[in-house]
Amino acid sequence: MREAALPRRSRFWLFLPFGLLAFLAAGWTAAWFVIRARTAEGLDNWLANESVAGRRWDCPERAIGGYPFRIEVACARVSLQIRDMALSAGRLATVTQIYSPLHTIAELEGPLRVAGPGVNLEGAWRSLRASIHRAPQTLQRASLVAEGPSLKASGLPIGPLSASAGRFEAHLRPASGLPESEAAFDLAASAAGALVPALDPILGGTEPLDAELQTTVTQARVAAPRREEIERWRESGGRILVNALKVAKGPRRLEARGELAIDELRRPTGRIDVAAAGLRDLLAAITGGRLPGAAGGVLGSLLQPRSRQGQPNGVPAEGGKLTPFPTIRLENGRMLVGPVTVPGVRLAPLY
Repeated sequence: MREAALPRRSRFWLFLPFGLLAFLAAGWTAAWFVIRARTAEGLDNWLANESVAGRRWDCPERAIGGYPFRIEVACARVSLQIRDMALSAGRLATVTQIYSPLHTIAELEGPLRVAGPGVNLEGAWRSLRASIHRAPQTLQRASLVAEGPSLKASGLPIGPLSASAGRFEAHLRPASGLPESEAAFDLAASAAGALVPALDPILGGTEPLDAELQTTVTQARVAAPRREEIERWRESGGRILVNALKVAKGPRRLEARGELAIDELRRPTGRIDVAAAGLRDLLAAITGGRLPGAAGGVLGSLLQPRSRQGQPNGVPAEGGKLTPFPTIRLENGRMLVGPVTVPGVRLAPLY
């Protein structure tokens, strides 16, 4: 007697996971191409709006890729024309993860060239990367890191300038602890192993310097630094709060803090408190304190740090203790060190 044949099992459940995977892959692919098309459209609209505002960007050989999980935008080179100023740089590449659309990482290749009325800048670096975190309505955080940057400037009234560093970084974020009406941003920047030949006669020595700056800019918004935007900032009572400026160059140190703004005649105004170690003639060199006559003598005595008996001026006190200098004030187009007006110094309008 033959046994009854067993029912044949369906292979539907065996192939179902592969079918679902193929369906999800097709859906993800379609979604990625939609995002890619919207990215291209958004870039075109932004470039058109910038052109209307008088800023003409050029991004030749633009390519958009990064499938399946990223959106990558690359230009063979990038350039910007604003009135009589031209800027150009090498290849620009940006990366945005699909699952984190408000965070973009950008990498720019050199050299950077800026040409303006009579002034030319040229910059280079080993690597330059930026990271931008956006919120739905504002900037959340932005960072810039450059390895081995160098900069040369020509056409300046004071002559050509050059600077380089082992590393430079800057970070920008909305400030906390201030009234919402201030709309302030914190900016922190630092340079390590920097060489600035123009500062060597002032700070003394040819050693590389390390510098750190922490500021808060009130009444600020992320916008191009055009004259109209600077005037809006001035009229709204904008201030630059120098929370900390630290410079170290060999055995010499300088620290400063203060507050700066622009007055009704567009001149710089504010006050700066300075302390230094091993920099006997620093402020005298900056303010022109070595002047003949009574004014020069009073100003020179104000700028002379106290030194221990038998210890030469210009040598840091024990432990490198900082010596405070009189407050530097900028007001009504004049520079004052303590109660004394620096003769021959007149602050011209910035724009």
